[in-house]
Amino acid sequence: MSEGVGGGGAFLPVLGAVVVSFAAISLLSAVLFDVNSTQAVLIGGFGAVVAAVSAAVTTRRTADD
Repeated sequence: MSEGVGGGGAFLPVLGAVVVSFAAISLLSAVLFDVNSTQAVLIGGFGAVVAAVSAAVTTRRTADD
């Protein structure tokens, strides 16, 4: 597995998944479902956790190949 820029290794895909999913899910839930900002952040946080687990599992599977 290549380490990527800065030697981040498997951490960079997980960090990217967390940031992108949190921002996207928070904004979309606030706009589409008309929830308040606290609820949008909680929904975005849950989505970010799911995305982080998915990215970590995918990175681990890719490293095993």
